[in-house]
Amino acid sequence: MKYGIQFLAMVFLLAPVTSTHAQSGKVLVEEHFKENDRGWNLGEDNNVVRKIENGRLVMEAKKYLTGKGGGYWIKMPDYKLPSNNFSLSYTTRWIKNMKTDNSYSPYGVILGDYYFLLYADGDRRLLKYNSAEKKYETLVDWNEQAIINKKGTADNKWEITYQNGQATFYANGQMMYKKDVTLPADCPVKLYIENSEVVEFDDIVVKSQ
Repeated sequence: MKYGIQFLAMVFLLAPVTSTHAQSGKVLVEEHFKENDRGWNLGEDNNVVRKIENGRLVMEAKKYLTGKGGGYWIKMPDYKLPSNNFSLSYTTRWIKNMKTDNSYSPYGVILGDYYFLLYADGDRRLLKYNSAEKKYETLVDWNEQAIINKKGTADNKWEITYQNGQATFYANGQMMYKKDVTLPADCPVKLYIENSEVVEFDDIVVKSQ
């Protein structure tokens, strides 16, 4: 059973895994966490631990300690995505869940109102936050993917391309789904974890398409 955000909308299952994808285009920005020269908001508070360790950004959610759950995001400093025709790639490694009930909470990337989420057991989900109704709408539902390296067995390489109002999501070079989305101009990149997860992020690269 999954815990976290409550989902109120109907589910739309989308495209299955297809052919291998090779990223191309001009590099616009790179972040490899060799040191904090970009100025990420590091430190620890009641909700999360944020630190750069061994060339990676490590995030540990502590929301479970309050008994309420919930998510936390950190924004990539001083960078906004192009308005169209770009790809965003990043690497993650799931480390552990601080709870002991064998449940998993999501982690991933937020772009605008869209949450591109993954789980340690290989599931994935796309949500959109409806600000008018103050609720999350499910656009892509859970569906375990064999191409995702599970439970910290290895790194996972993710890529999101955005062209002409359509986002395509890749895992380890293979497409998992496409969906029409509307991203705002000057959209920041936000890294997200929820509830009790410990996750490493690395190799954030934005390219023009």
